[in-house]
Amino acid sequence: MGIRPDSGLIGGKQVTNLEIVLLVLLIVSLGLAGWALKYGLKERRRRKGRPLFDGSALPEVNPQDIDEIFTENETGTALTAEAVLLGEQGSQASTTLDEVWVLAALAKKSRTIFEFGTCTGRTTYLLARNAPDDARVGTITLTPETMDSYHADDSDPDNARWTQIAKDESMFTSFHYSGTPVEGKVEQIFGDSKEFDETKWAGTCDLTFIDGSHAYSYVKSDTEKAIRMTKKGGLVFWHDYSPPCVGVWKYLNELGQSLPIKHIKGTRLAVLRVS
Repeated sequence: MGIRPDSGLIGGKQVTNLEIVLLVLLIVSLGLAGWALKYGLKERRRRKGRPLFDGSALPEVNPQDIDEIFTENETGTALTAEAVLLGEQGSQASTTLDEVWVLAALAKKSRTIFEFGTCTGRTTYLLARNAPDDARVGTITLTPETMDSYHADDSDPDNARWTQIAKDESMFTSFHYSGTPVEGKVEQIFGDSKEFDETKWAGTCDLTFIDGSHAYSYVKSDTEKAIRMTKKGGLVFWHDYSPPCVGVWKYLNELGQSLPIKHIKGTRLAVLRVS
């Protein structure tokens, strides 16, 4: 008995061409589903700043859990959190709009602010722009002339990559705030943050923002100084709390075992209220 032309043998069993087509479609569908799951988990990790399963990650909170300025009403976030913002298009190493909004809104009630990592000065400008008229905003960065003082530890994860990124972000000597009405609020400091003497800022800052080198040793050094600089009840923020930024991710997950650091949902910001 011959085999019909619209059929074949698979595993010794006679099947029709329709069954073969359905089997191929099933295999392709499973492959696409696997790719979509992998991509979805990767995107969640990128957007949320944490993997789906990671017991070491910081607990997540909403902005309104951090400060009453973010109170919500029946229409959404109350106008107490309104702030002047500047879009992120064209910015280098930029905070997102949601991230800079959190910082800018809190700057409205902060008279002393300090930032580790000026880069283009976009965040510096927005902090100064939203802060009270008598506010003081300090910010520190390397420059092309001072970047040779940068010295990460050999034990820093992915040291060469983060050294290059730190130097790429230290090419600016003119900033977003330069020549603006808020420039007088800004105290620009040039140099390596590991060598920075924070004594005169100790216990004075209402808001401190850490967004300098993401090498583990720098995150540790900047954090220890920032906590000393921030007054009781003040806030310390870190940017780029996400697995790809291994120095930030590793150090904050370790420090979070002893301090109540939180991760703000939908952002790469971590925050500590100093007690």
